[in-house]
Amino acid sequence: MTCIFCHQLNENDILYQTEHFKVVWDIDPVQTGHLLIISKEHYDTLSQVPPAVRYELSDLEVLLTEKLCQALAIDGVTIACNDRLFDAGTHFHVHLIPRFQSDGFWDQISLAQVQLDLTHFLKAL
Repeated sequence: MTCIFCHQLNENDILYQTEHFKVVWDIDPVQTGHLLIISKEHYDTLSQVPPAVRYELSDLEVLLTEKLCQALAIDGVTIACNDRLFDAGTHFHVHLIPRFQSDGFWDQISLAQVQLDLTHFLKAL
């Protein structure tokens, strides 16, 4: 499958970029101002992103969050990353979703509960 972030991202859609990341509007936004931070290199998972590049990502998340707060008077952001199964047709990327106290964001989410062995997870740490 061809990665749309590697081959179909229009340069005119890039709002901001750093050495390792491009920032664009989400094409199907959850909220006005919903941004995607897309790595310039193709990584399938966050763990494949080199440590120095992850630091740049963290700094970029802070910068964009501050700019969203100033420009849109938001109450906060939800930051979520997609990789592996959940990035069909793309590669690793991060969502910055502007949030408002009354936006009902979490009210819309209904997940099927999966039983996990948390003891196994704690041992893995």
